[in-house]
Amino acid sequence: MKALRLLLACLLTSASLQAAPLPESQKIDQLLSQDWEKAGLKPNPPATDEVLVRRLYLDIAGRIPTLEEAQAYTSSKDPQKRAKLIDTLLASDGYTSHMFNYWADVLRLTDNVKGRITAEAYEEWLKQQVKTNVPYDKFVKNLLTTDGGVWDSGSIGFWQRDENKLDHLAYTVQVFLGTSIVCAQCHNHPFDKWSQMDYYHMAAFTYGMDTKSRGVDFKSSAAKSMELDKKAVQAMSAAEKKAYRAKLQAEKKAEESKISREDMQQVKRAMQDVMKPLRYTSAEWQEGRLPSLPADYKYPDAKPGQKVEPKTMFGQDAVLKPGQTQLQAFADWMTSPENPRFTTVIANRMWKKAFGVGLIEPVDEMTDSTVASNPALMDYLGQLMIEKQYSLKSFLRVLYNTDTYQRAATANEVPLGETYHFTGPILRRMSAEQIWDSFVTLSKGNVDDTVDDENARLHQYLDDLSTFLGTVKSKGPEGLVQIAKEGRAKLDANQKQIDAMKAKIEADKAKGIDVTAEAKALAKQAATLRKASEKDILVALLGKERADDLRQGYRPEKPDKEKRPQIDPKTLASMTKEQRKEFLKAYQRNSSGKDAMGLTSRASEQPSPARPGTFLRTFGQSDRELIQNASDDASVPQALTLLNGPAADVINNPASKLNQAIAKAGSPSDKIATLYHALLSRAPTSQEQAILNSVIKERGDKAVADVTHALITGSQFLFVQ
Repeated sequence: MKALRLLLACLLTSASLQAAPLPESQKIDQLLSQDWEKAGLKPNPPATDEVLVRRLYLDIAGRIPTLEEAQAYTSSKDPQKRAKLIDTLLASDGYTSHMFNYWADVLRLTDNVKGRITAEAYEEWLKQQVKTNVPYDKFVKNLLTTDGGVWDSGSIGFWQRDENKLDHLAYTVQVFLGTSIVCAQCHNHPFDKWSQMDYYHMAAFTYGMDTKSRGVDFKSSAAKSMELDKKAVQAMSAAEKKAYRAKLQAEKKAEESKISREDMQQVKRAMQDVMKPLRYTSAEWQEGRLPSLPADYKYPDAKPGQKVEPKTMFGQDAVLKPGQTQLQAFADWMTSPENPRFTTVIANRMWKKAFGVGLIEPVDEMTDSTVASNPALMDYLGQLMIEKQYSLKSFLRVLYNTDTYQRAATANEVPLGETYHFTGPILRRMSAEQIWDSFVTLSKGNVDDTVDDENARLHQYLDDLSTFLGTVKSKGPEGLVQIAKEGRAKLDANQKQIDAMKAKIEADKAKGIDVTAEAKALAKQAATLRKASEKDILVALLGKERADDLRQGYRPEKPDKEKRPQIDPKTLASMTKEQRKEFLKAYQRNSSGKDAMGLTSRASEQPSPARPGTFLRTFGQSDRELIQNASDDASVPQALTLLNGPAADVINNPASKLNQAIAKAGSPSDKIATLYHALLSRAPTSQEQAILNSVIKERGDKAVADVTHALITGSQFLFVQ
């Protein structure tokens, strides 16, 4: 009998834990198994289908599954259902949303900046990079070597993120090479080998990136020639220089004689509203610009103020190929498979994303003495990343298909300094974005397909800006002034009209006629005529519609509101008149966003980051000031938000998908079972059911609300198990 029970247990175990379908996944399991054997450990037991489906949705799509999605998985008898679900989720817009949140945290992406249009274009660009699975090495190269205006690529937002170029380098090296060198910006690193000179050598690679837009250049062609030919002038003899400068000076005077100061000022006034947004919209590489050592540089290897040439901190030199800039050479060096840290860092980051802790911790403070907790596995993951040609989807697909990932989570916290041997994933609290997106799912269902909607208004505005700059450039100062002169002629004609009206008013006034109303009307008309003359310059350049759009500036389109409640007709018909009235009130509050939460779209579509005091920030969303600055610490405000705040209101809202499902259920026991399936993707255990039966008996219809509050504030809902 004992042997029979043992046999049954073995059969159950083997049935619930299938062999990894990919040879790369099997290799990872093999390396982990060898480590368990050395450490005298046993792997965690297999996770149930109910646990696994919820984990996969949270880890890959960033949200809990809907009732229908969870039911489809748990009821399926397909032996390949796990691998198929992984592929489906990796191809989904939910993955795009979730990975955008991840990279926004790593790259400190924020739209709370002056260059709002650049920030929004950067966000959209990043989502497209994730969605189309651009290889990671190419993705990093795209960021580093971007050049031009935001209308060319939103990736210039990477350079616009930090005004201080020296700070930007420290963040770049920490993110992509996993090495913290920020201390060396001001002095030799106290805990690593990097010197302040090393820092400036690295900074020399990126120092030529200029993010201060020059806007529209109103200089005359002669003045531009003087700037363009500086190098040629340096090669001239003293006599040649004198003759050349005299020639240019004569050309400049001739040009200026054609352009009056008043005409140029009129041009600038006409352009000023359009030019304001251009301040934070470009990144221009200037070859040859080098950083200087600070005035307080105190080391004997150089003097303060000395220019510093580019030189890599470790690994091979960044070799400048024919036709390359220093920045392009730096990008090639950084993303090369030969770089000792680039591949290791991203492989370790993705491992931590799947399993909760890295093989190297912290993930971005590597030193020469750093050793992974499982060196053989770390080496293999680096090889795997290269074999997958830096496709993060392909790499993650291998990790999620391992048997180890399929096991129950380790609930015990790994003590600081101790080695975790990955007997299963680590139990983790959901991120703020995962909690938000799970509430959106409970309220609205699957809204993943709204994630990558193109911002048509933004692209139209960027296209208008590009056209404006191109037109101004093609016209040149002389062409613009010609338009201004025509505007000036119109202004003179308008002024004659104003003067005639003034004369009439003065004549009427002399006759004793009350001219108060006429004088006010004249003042208003005079102002309108003057402004119209200046606006005519922009209209003449671009046409009225485009000129009006540019003058108005960028205003994001508001999302369309649903005109009618999305509710099952049978459920609506079953309501009393009073219930229907309350439903419509709740629906309007929910869909308008006036519930202070606005659970109408995923976190990736919200302000990035959310404003302080909002739900996402209360639950620890990063403020994006530091790399991966999010927190999963519990707090009293979080509990109050879940118990009394808008989250509970939305979940109990009759318009929510959850409550529509609960309304369809029959008895209180059925309603609570539906609640469990929606929040936890499983039915209550027998022990839980016994407790629930007593709650239902005592509280009656109020039991559903009580259990809702208990579940959403509990660890079973808030943790990725």
